Amino acid sequence: MAAKPREVAAMPVYNIITAFIGLATGTLILLLVRKDRLSVNYTLWWGLVAAGLVIAGLIPWIADFVGRLLGIHYPPILFVIIAICLIFIKLLFMDIHRSRHEQQIKILSQRLALYENKIDPDE
Repeated sequence: MAAKPREVAAMPVYNIITAFIGLATGTLILLLVRKDRLSVNYTLWWGLVAAGLVIAGLIPWIADFVGRLLGIHYPPILFVIIAICLIFIKLLFMDIHRSRHEQQIKILSQRLALYENKIDPDE
């Protein structure tokens, strides 16, 4: 008796689209870094986002596996939970960065005022 050829299930369209979005994001990141529109410091963050999208698109069963391990009853929500956590982390780092810049601007404006006072003390 001859063995039946194994049928390979076609990947759903939404998985292909997710993987494509990840590849497009990765390509855009590289282009932005090459044109100095995106700092190299942020490349790792956005590279991980792009890689996560590609992995989520090409290997969707990972969400089921990790969801079962964590006791999540609806595994696709795992991506949403991870995305929300990453957004909060990114916002926190942006606020830290902005606060540091505000402090630097305050110090620089004070130094500028001192230098202007040294140059033209009559005013």
